[in-house]
Amino acid sequence: MSYDFSSESQRLELPNPYRLQNRLLWICATLLLAVGVTCLWWAREALQAQSMRLVAAPLVAGLLIVGTGLACAAQAATRLRFFFGRGRPVSLVPELAPGTTGGSAGANKVKDLLRQGALTYPEPQGAIEGVLYHWVPHLITAPLIVQQLASRNIFNLAAFLATGVSFLFSWWVFGTEQTRSWIGILYFLFGAFFLLRPLLSNTRARLSPASLIGLIASAILAPVVVGLLGPQLPQLGGFSLNAQTIVMLLAALVACGLGMAAVLGQIDHATPSTHTSVDQQRLSMNAPPAMLIDELDRILQSEWTERIPNRRYARVEPLTPAGTPSGSFTGELFEETQPLPVSGTVAPTFASALANRQHRALLLLDLYATALLVTASGFALYFVHHFDALLGWEQNRFSLMGISVILGLVAGFCFKEAGRLWGRFNFESTLVWVEVMGNYQTSRIGTGNQLTSRMNTQNDVVRTESMTLRVWRARIESVVFGKDAQRQITAMFSTDQASRALSERLMSFARGQSVLVAAGSTEDQARLAALNQGERALQLPADGQAADAARQLPSAVEGRSNSLPAPGAAAFCPACGHKATAAARFCSACGQPMPG
Repeated sequence: MSYDFSSESQRLELPNPYRLQNRLLWICATLLLAVGVTCLWWAREALQAQSMRLVAAPLVAGLLIVGTGLACAAQAATRLRFFFGRGRPVSLVPELAPGTTGGSAGANKVKDLLRQGALTYPEPQGAIEGVLYHWVPHLITAPLIVQQLASRNIFNLAAFLATGVSFLFSWWVFGTEQTRSWIGILYFLFGAFFLLRPLLSNTRARLSPASLIGLIASAILAPVVVGLLGPQLPQLGGFSLNAQTIVMLLAALVACGLGMAAVLGQIDHATPSTHTSVDQQRLSMNAPPAMLIDELDRILQSEWTERIPNRRYARVEPLTPAGTPSGSFTGELFEETQPLPVSGTVAPTFASALANRQHRALLLLDLYATALLVTASGFALYFVHHFDALLGWEQNRFSLMGISVILGLVAGFCFKEAGRLWGRFNFESTLVWVEVMGNYQTSRIGTGNQLTSRMNTQNDVVRTESMTLRVWRARIESVVFGKDAQRQITAMFSTDQASRALSERLMSFARGQSVLVAAGSTEDQARLAALNQGERALQLPADGQAADAARQLPSAVEGRSNSLPAPGAAAFCPACGHKATAAARFCSACGQPMPG
């Protein structure tokens, strides 16, 4: 997605929310790179000394640690600057392309929210979620991503807690020296596959009544079963995973606890507003109702936020076919203004994060992850420095390397969980939905006198009687976790005055439409004036206007008027002298032409 820049407003220039986590990631990256390079340097020295027994551990550990450090640095580098263009956040539902009509199922759901004035949330499922929602009642109105994270964390927390209690009872209360090593191995495998793996893959642990029954039975019966099978089991020779099991359960339990606290910190304890505005009018107009949608489009464009086009979710043109003398129609236009960050959005500092309930647990989760990586780096460095392939596994302290890997994995989960919540942004925008419906009739209207006037027009008019006009409007608040993540409505506020004003503007436009056709351009006016002058000239003169009309007519024989005889005077033939009338052109006696 491209980044759109506009110098007119800085409201879309959001502060970087990952600033604090980036600093901790840079610290971890620097530490890991230093430790990894140190391990590789020791491997280099071992190669130069041709001590192959000292090469494997520092080489493998150095490569892994350097890769982890580069991953931390890359994660921080991609979030040094936080660009947020006008195409973000994502729309509530799919948008319509300019010039197209239609809608979508998602748009219908949002319209139902406006119509019903209510927000819908999924109900809790199962006993654990029932306890969670009873413990935190306001969680039911929290954003869906917060509810999902809370459900996942409470399951993981309960699973690690139940497994830890079962392990302590099985190992400490009922275990013996001969059975504790096998008990540690069994619980480590169970925790790695059924608890730690779901934790790292962003899924919840498989905690069911059957698994709880199995953990309780294992805590009581596992030591006895292992004791009975002891003679048939292979000898471990002092090998044990008890330390790794304890570290895995404790580290993950603390991580889930801090993650749960961070999620609960995102819950707003105030009841969200769900008020919307609707203004319904009965309207009659002598024009196609599609003109009302066009006028609405112009009004909404004049009110664009920061001159950014609205997000159009539905547009249906009210059709009134010319070949159908009467029928029904429906039309609508549904748009959302550009979402803008809620005023007062600032990047948290270390002090403000500790003082803010929403950010306090997030910062503690990042600090805990940093502490885990520092501890893991120290264990790995100690293991590599004292590694010798010729020594036994007890002298090489392989358990330290296992603990280091476990701590690193849990730290990665903490950074990922906190990063998802750091990217929260709250936006505000306005939803406008206008719908029209009713019946129409077509009729023909003529202008001008058909008998006496030489200029008349006729046109077909679409007439609607008692059309329903509804204006739905609401100012909404929405939330997004990550600039490209799905956005969700969290509150709706009524805008009664704005809804009424928009309705009145549309009604005023509808009532101002004319049913007569008349020339309106300058050229049309000039031609009409010329036609009117010609029509007056063609009319018969009457009364005292006869002389004036006669004087206005041009005379083509003005030069010969003096030579003509006076009207009614007698004329004589020049050849024979016969008397003829003044209008005669030939002599009736001799046939010679008369003068003039």
